[in-house]
Amino acid sequence: MTGGQPVMRREAAMQGAVEATADPVVKQRFVMGNEAIARGAVESGVRVVAGYPGTPASEILTSYIAYPDVYVEWSTNETVALELVQGASLCNQRSMAVMKHNGTNTVTDFLMHMNFTGVRGGLVLISADDPGGNSSQNEEDTRVLTHTYAHLPVFDPSSPSEAKDMVRTAYELSESTELCFVLRPVMRICHSRTLVDFEPVLVIPRPADFVNDRTRYVMSAVVEKSAGGQMRPVVRHRWLNQKQHELEELVEASPFNTIEAGEGRIGLVGCGIGYAYCKEAEEITGHKFPVLKLCTLPLPREKVLAFADSVDTLIVFEETEPVVERLLKEIFYDAGKNVKVLGRSGFLPAEGELSDRTVLQAIATLDPSYEQYIPQPFPLSVSVPMRTRTQCVGCSHRSLLHALKLVARKTKGVVTGDIGCYDAGAFPPMDLQSTIYCMGASIPMGSGIVQSGFDKPVFAIIGDSTFFHSGVPGLINAVHNESKLVVIVADNGTTAMTGFQSHPGSAENVRGAGARSISIEKIAEALNVPVQTVNPYDISETIDALNQALKHPGVSVVIASAPCYLLAKGHGETLFEARKIIIDPDQCNGCRVCIDYFGCPSIQFDGAKASIDPLTCVSCMLCIDVCKRGAIA
Repeated sequence: MTGGQPVMRREAAMQGAVEATADPVVKQRFVMGNEAIARGAVESGVRVVAGYPGTPASEILTSYIAYPDVYVEWSTNETVALELVQGASLCNQRSMAVMKHNGTNTVTDFLMHMNFTGVRGGLVLISADDPGGNSSQNEEDTRVLTHTYAHLPVFDPSSPSEAKDMVRTAYELSESTELCFVLRPVMRICHSRTLVDFEPVLVIPRPADFVNDRTRYVMSAVVEKSAGGQMRPVVRHRWLNQKQHELEELVEASPFNTIEAGEGRIGLVGCGIGYAYCKEAEEITGHKFPVLKLCTLPLPREKVLAFADSVDTLIVFEETEPVVERLLKEIFYDAGKNVKVLGRSGFLPAEGELSDRTVLQAIATLDPSYEQYIPQPFPLSVSVPMRTRTQCVGCSHRSLLHALKLVARKTKGVVTGDIGCYDAGAFPPMDLQSTIYCMGASIPMGSGIVQSGFDKPVFAIIGDSTFFHSGVPGLINAVHNESKLVVIVADNGTTAMTGFQSHPGSAENVRGAGARSISIEKIAEALNVPVQTVNPYDISETIDALNQALKHPGVSVVIASAPCYLLAKGHGETLFEARKIIIDPDQCNGCRVCIDYFGCPSIQFDGAKASIDPLTCVSCMLCIDVCKRGAIA
C-alpha cells in the first residue's frame, strides 16, 4: 500500500476525491517498474503527462495509453514537456514530465525558474538515470541537478513497488508544499519486474482554472514593493530556502527512510537500488548488518544521527555520485560525531553500476572473513566475441551510411554524428562518424569545424526525431552564418532507437490516432537552402545527391527518407520482394568488403568465402550493389 505521510496531509490533498473503479479490491500484477510508476500517477488522479523517449524511461509514458482519461503526448523535447506540464499544474491539475537523465540536462534552465515559483496542482518530474551507461552516451547522477543544484525534493526508489508508492506520496506532498517532486529511478528499477498492488483509481473533481499571480509566476528582475524593495528573484529564492525546513520535517517521518538493527559495528547505508543490493548481500552471507535505508533528499538528520550511535563505520551504496556520502559527512561533522563514512569518493568505484558483488567486496575489504562470499566469474569453455553496435538487417541507415562513407573517404571529409540508430555508423565496420555527443550537437559541431578553417568537406548526420528535438536551431545558425556544410537527415518516420515512438514528423500521436505531420523538407526549404530528398536504399542516388550537395558554397540538406524496416514489418507492410539472395563461391574472392566495409549481419564468412544466412536475410538486395565483383545475386 502507499507509504504514509501524516494522514492530515493526505486528506487535505485528496479532499473531494472519488474512486473511479467500482471494485475496491487491491489487485496484484506482475509489471515492469516503468508501468508501476505510471500506475501510481493514475491512482493519484494525474491529468496531463508529457515526455520525450529515452531509455530507461520510455515505457512510463506509453503505459498511459491504457488510460483514456489522461492526456498524454510525446513532446518535441524534454524542455517542452516540462513547460507543458507546469502549465497544467498552474491550472490546478496533477501532471507528470517523463525523461531520462540526458533530458533532465536540457530542462535545467526551466527547472531553475520552476523551483522558485513552485507549482499549484501536484507535479512529479521523472528523471530516470542509467548508471553504467547501458543505453546512454554517458552515465550521470541527476540528484546533483535536481536536489543539490535546484533544491527540489527527490525520491530514490529501491524497488518498482516502492517507486509506485513514492509517486502517490509525491503528489500529496507536491500540493501541500507547492514544490515539484522528483522521482529518480535508475535503469534496474525501470526495467525490473515484480508484483505490484493495483489500487482503485481516484478521480479528483477539480475543474481546470488559472489564477493570475504575477508576483509568483512572472520571473523577472523587478522590485517587490511588498518585500521592502527587494528584487523578485531574491524573494522567491528565500521562499525556496524556507521550504527546505518543511521538507526536512517531512522526511524524518517518511517510510522511505528506515533503520534496521543488526550485528557488528559496520553499518550499510542503502540509497535507492543500493538498498536492494545490501539486502541481497545479507541473504548471500546469512548475516544481518545494521542497515540505514535512505531514499529521500533531503536526508532525515535525526534518523541518521540515531543510526550513527550503533556503528563505527558506514559504507554508503548509491548510484552514482557521492551525494549522500558527502551529506552524511556534513551531518556528522556538524554534530561532532566520530563516524567513518566510506563510499563513492575513494572507497567504492567512482563510476559504473553497483551490484551485490560491489557490496560484498566493500564489506570484505573491512572484514576479510567475508571474502568467501564474493561471487567468482564463471569459467567459459568458449571464447565469446564482443558485440558491436550495428543496424538491424534491412535498415535503410546502413545503405545511407555506406554511401556517405564512400563520399567522405573519397573527399577526405569529416562526419559529425548525433543520437539515434544511425550512430552505430561510428563503430566497426563503418567507422564513419568522428563525433557523437548529445542530441542536436552534430550540426553546430560541424559548423565549428568549418569555421575553424578546416579545408576538407564536413558532413553532419542527424535523425528525424533528433532534428525536431534540437537540430533545428543548429541548422538555422549554420545557414545564418554561412557555414559550408552538408547536413544529412536520416528520416525513417519514427523514434526507432527507443521503441518506435512518434515525433512531430510522424502521422500519428502516442495513442495511434492521426496527427499533423511536420515536413522536414519544408522546414529546410524555408531557410532558402538546397534540399534533396533521396531513397537511401538506392545507394547510387544517395551518392549523387551527396556529391551535388558538396558543390554548394553554403549549407546544403540531404534528406534520406525511407520507413523503418522493423516498424513497417510490424505493421504488415512489405518493403522488399521476397527472393533468395546467394553468393557465387566461384566469383567471391574473399575480399570481405560486404562484411568489413558494409557490415550486413546476414553475411557470414567461413575463412575463405562469404555466404548468406537465409534465416536472417530480408532480401533488401543492398549487398548486390556493394559487391563490385558481381558475386552476389
